[in-house]
Amino acid sequence: MKYVRFYGSNGYAGTNYEIYESFDDDITENIIDDYSKDLAYENAETYEYVVRGWGEDWDSEEDHEEYYQDALDYCGWEYCSKEEYNENLK
Repeated sequence: MKYVRFYGSNGYAGTNYEIYESFDDDITENIIDDYSKDLAYENAETYEYVVRGWGEDWDSEEDHEEYYQDALDYCGWEYCSKEEYNENLK
């Protein structure tokens, strides 16, 4: 098994996340990268209102794209030990 810690934020206070996952040994780093990006996108989507306000649209498509790119820039992952993984399961 491979144990991975995913982390990220959308750049605003209170939007940080840390998730631990386990994968079969044959998982590729490309798949882990894609999973990390999916987590970042979902987190950013959850907290869009922090940037644009409740029920408000984006000022421009560029602002929308920049927000999601920033969220991707804040995300990442790293391998961790089985012990760290077990300690952080929720």
